Amino acid sequence: MPVSPVDFSAELARLVVRVTRLEDEQAIQRLQSKYAHYLFTQRFDRIVDECFARHEAGVSVEFSDSGVYRGLASIRRLYEAFMTTKRVPGFFILHMAVNPYIEIARDGRSARSHWLSPGAVGSNTSAGWVWGPYYVDYVKEEGEWRIVHSNLAPLFRNRYEVSWAEARDHGTVRGVIAAQPDEPSTLYRPYNEVKREADIFGRHPDLPEAY
Repeated sequence: MPVSPVDFSAELARLVVRVTRLEDEQAIQRLQSKYAHYLFTQRFDRIVDECFARHEAGVSVEFSDSGVYRGLASIRRLYEAFMTTKRVPGFFILHMAVNPYIEIARDGRSARSHWLSPGAVGSNTSAGWVWGPYYVDYVKEEGEWRIVHSNLAPLFRNRYEVSWAEARDHGTVRGVIAAQPDEPSTLYRPYNEVKREADIFGRHPDLPEAY
């Protein structure tokens, strides 16, 4: 049966929406991979300008017990503080972002996501695991996806040679970061503190829903 011009037009419009949505999801995954790459390769000077939203007053980032850095100026100070790690022999930060669950807003202007991050940190004197969820929100600015909120709240971050179940202390990132946060951390609680609780993810958000 031939398709009427009206039906063809409507189907074409639906396909454009679907393709745009798929392209947006791919672009968001590429952005998250870019952020991970710059962090791992210590290109800290490129993170803010190439990954974070430029025009959102509430843009923020936090990880582990770093505290919340809010606003581009504060976030820039954070990653500038990381530049000192480039002088530490063997230093690296590896935060992979896998298992993406991305929900793009109906208007296509923003997105919310949940990732899992199996990661590690190291230097010539230490090695550690950093595993847990990433919660990241995005905004589309001038046709390009950007990070507007990022929170890595690891389940554990402990030395390699000690089991996360046995580690008495899951460490801190505060010793590495000279920049002061604007607010306390919102989600992170080290595993040595929560492992005796029955619902250790009670404060964590659910997967993003359609909006």
